[in-house]
Amino acid sequence: MTCVSGHLTNLEFTAEHKNWSFPPPESLFNAPVISNVYQDKKNIAQNLADQARYARLLVIWTDCDREGEHIGQEIVDAAKKGNAQLQVKRARFSNIERA
Repeated sequence: MTCVSGHLTNLEFTAEHKNWSFPPPESLFNAPVISNVYQDKKNIAQNLADQARYARLLVIWTDCDREGEHIGQEIVDAAKKGNAQLQVKRARFSNIERA
């Protein structure tokens, strides 16, 4: 069992699309993007891959909202680098505490 702390990755345009004055803005709709692990999260991503080597099942327990789903997918992507055959399940839960 292990944990994460927020997003592991970010998306960036490739170098030829990072300049603010060129290319034209409309070209960004079809521009390629790359996914990078944040520098301060590289050890977490590596830990997920390492732990996955010894596992058959990964259960995602992130929040059941769009951000939680995205973080969950980042976890799956990192873990599958260590074990491509890893079975993945998604826990679904709601907090019943008063707001």
